[in-house]
Amino acid sequence: MEHARPQVVLFNLTFDLSIILTTTISALFVFIIAYFCTRNLTEGTPKKWQNFMEWILDFVKDIMNNSMGTTNNLFILSTGISLLMYLFIANLLGVPFSIITIEQHPVSWWRSPTADAHVTMTLAIMIIAYTHFIDIRLHGFKHFMFSFFKPFKALFAINILEQFATTLTLGLRLFGNIYAGEVMLALLAGAVTQGFLAASLAVLPMLIWQAFCVFIGAIQAYIFVTLTMVYIGHRLT
Repeated sequence: MEHARPQVVLFNLTFDLSIILTTTISALFVFIIAYFCTRNLTEGTPKKWQNFMEWILDFVKDIMNNSMGTTNNLFILSTGISLLMYLFIANLLGVPFSIITIEQHPVSWWRSPTADAHVTMTLAIMIIAYTHFIDIRLHGFKHFMFSFFKPFKALFAINILEQFATTLTLGLRLFGNIYAGEVMLALLAGAVTQGFLAASLAVLPMLIWQAFCVFIGAIQAYIFVTLTMVYIGHRLT
């Protein structure tokens, strides 16, 4: 169960190569899917890949409409689409298999990047900062600062604490669900290597759990995007 991480230190900063690898691959998947789904767009009856992209667009627009009312803000819409696609792919990278090199100490090279708290907390911080940016862009810095004193000045400390609590829960919720799923997969995969009897008993539960992890990965991507739209909606009002 205990695997080391491939890490390098540059300029006194530690970089996890496995996270860099999987996050880059997730981003590339999003780019490739978006590129091929939006090539040669047609009006009327869309092709199947164009229809798939339009379905994602309508899905995110429904989330926006339910979270912040009717809006046609393409800037926010593109953020939601990119975030949904990236999180869905990132959540599933570690489900089919894992790559562990057998050295003096086993090194894990392949897992879902969102199974690492550093990644999910970074995403959460970026989202909360993004909502603050939208508030400042739409209403100005003065309105943004005074929003921490509403509805009463005495609630300033609580409003500040709320920003930290929101960031923490947004990131840890995603991390906890994906990490727990991969820990269970690792336990089942370990049972497969313990002989024929253990393998025969573990194969079916492992397949079922992989399917469940796909479901959880999709749900967590949806929840993360929905909460993002809710937080943005609070800043728009």
